[in-house]
Amino acid sequence: MRSRYGDRHSKRKQNIVLNSLIGIVLAVILVLVANIVFTGDDSQQTASEEQKTAQTNSDEKSNSSSDDAVTSDEAEDSQASDSESDSATDKDSTKEESANEEKDQDKEDKEGQDQEDQEKEEEADQKPGEPNLEGPWEPVGTSQTGPHRSSYELGSTDWNEKLKAVESVMGISADEMTIWKIGGNGGPQQSYARVSKAGSGNQVYSIELEWIDGKGWKPISVTPE
Repeated sequence: MRSRYGDRHSKRKQNIVLNSLIGIVLAVILVLVANIVFTGDDSQQTASEEQKTAQTNSDEKSNSSSDDAVTSDEAEDSQASDSESDSATDKDSTKEESANEEKDQDKEDKEGQDQEDQEKEEEADQKPGEPNLEGPWEPVGTSQTGPHRSSYELGSTDWNEKLKAVESVMGISADEMTIWKIGGNGGPQQSYARVSKAGSGNQVYSIELEWIDGKGWKPISVTPE
């Protein structure tokens, strides 16, 4: 009896130990499985987060590149607009300068025409054969070049140009005048002439002349004697 009881007690102890070992093994297995599961989830979560981060960085870079491209296009558009504006300004300035030059030229032409018309009117006012006592008078022109030297030699170029100035005052040619004298008048570029119409008893006129470089002799006064 005692031997059977002892055997049963011994088997019970062995079963308890064996069941305890099995429980421990199962617990260890459960812990390992749980670790594997949670570690896998963490790895997947980490990988997903890294992928999201990489995607975010890629999107930011793409957006930055897009912004840079837009900024570059805007800068090019601004430069093109500035260039067109400068070109338009230059064209307007050129047109304005051309218009001003044309106005100045028209003004000069008008002044020249007015002067010419005035001279023609003055010439028309002087009756043929009558002296112009009031002026204004103009230089009669010259063919002489270089430094001027007054000449009182009959028939010289300077003498003939003096006669031309006297003719412009008297309104007649030298052949129709009596030339009483042509001489100096106090300076190398000053002369005077005493003339009258041909014939006896005609009025004598004293005509003062002045040399204008490049333009010839110019009457400056006429005095009846």
